[in-house]
Amino acid sequence: MLNSPGGDANAAEKLLMMCRQRFAEEFDVIVPDYAKSAATMIALGSDKIMMGYLAELGPIDPQLQTSPIPGGEVIPARSFIDGLDMIRKKVKDDRDPVQMYLPMLSQIRPEVLAICQRAIDDARAFAEKWLKQCMLRNDPKQAEIVAEMLSTGAAYKSHGKVIDWNEAKNVLKLNVERIPETSELWNDVWELYCRSIHQLQQSPMAAKLFESESGSLTLNIQVQLVQAPRQAPPPAPPSGRPSGPPPT
Repeated sequence: MLNSPGGDANAAEKLLMMCRQRFAEEFDVIVPDYAKSAATMIALGSDKIMMGYLAELGPIDPQLQTSPIPGGEVIPARSFIDGLDMIRKKVKDDRDPVQMYLPMLSQIRPEVLAICQRAIDDARAFAEKWLKQCMLRNDPKQAEIVAEMLSTGAAYKSHGKVIDWNEAKNVLKLNVERIPETSELWNDVWELYCRSIHQLQQSPMAAKLFESESGSLTLNIQVQLVQAPRQAPPPAPPSGRPSGPPPT
């Protein structure tokens, strides 16, 4: 059962490798609510995605945090490249003078563009690799199409775009099964989902819930806010004539 807003793509692949190793015969994913971004990447590496009637997947286009502060602004990697392409088009096709864009061009760092392109390529390669190995092993061409659509930001402009079971099945051609909301399976899935959320809410420090055949473990974290010391204002410049011998 997978319910997550996403996270680190490398961690997603590690989790996927663990699950595929543990369930060598068949690995299915149940999505009760949402599996977005890196969680969608895990779902793409399964054999079948079972979705609730309101469940959603999402694009896997990489997002870059522009601020070192946790929770700072996050921008799609594609937007950095698209911004440069827009300026290039304005100069080439619309004959805008390049001088008017020099202030913006001076702020574009080549290494950031390279990082963005590598992140997009990595996301596409991830999806293509696992789809070809698992869910779409019999249709490698469709695996390439899905990887392109989900990773580049061209087909799905918003990172939060809702991909429901109907679109996942009929547009992306994934192996998706809709769980009827009146079925016994859905009742069990929804009860487990609600109990898990309730368990995490019992402790304000709970971050993750691990379940196995033999036990249950909650991972707690403690966040401590420390106020940074204030810097003393710089000394005021001296007023009047500077000290020293009188001018001659």
